[in-house]
Amino acid sequence: MALYGPSSKVETWVKEIAKKANAKVDWHITGGIAHVLHLGDSDSRARVEKAIDELISTCPGEIIRRYSPGDKGLYREGVTEVPEGTIAVSTESGENEFFIKP
Repeated sequence: MALYGPSSKVETWVKEIAKKANAKVDWHITGGIAHVLHLGDSDSRARVEKAIDELISTCPGEIIRRYSPGDKGLYREGVTEVPEGTIAVSTESGENEFFIKP
C-alpha cells in the first residue's frame, strides 16, 4: 500500500495493523510517500488486508494505492529490473516508466 501522511502517525497506524493482524508489517517513506509492506505468507497477508479494511477510517493520511499480490509495485533501486541504458525512472502515472538514453 502507498499513502501520504505524517510519518509518526503512519508508523502508529502500521503498528496497529500489525498487532490486529498478528503479522509482520514494515514501512518506509520514499519521496514523501509511505510504503507499507507485508512480510509473510498468504494467510498473514489476508489478515493484514482485513485489518486495513477494519482500520481504514483511522488512516492518518490518504491511501493512494493498494497492491494486489501479483503487482510489482513502484520502482525500487537495486530491486526493480531496468532496461539497459535507463537514465531515469518515473512512477508519476502509478506505473514504472523507464527513460532510456538514445
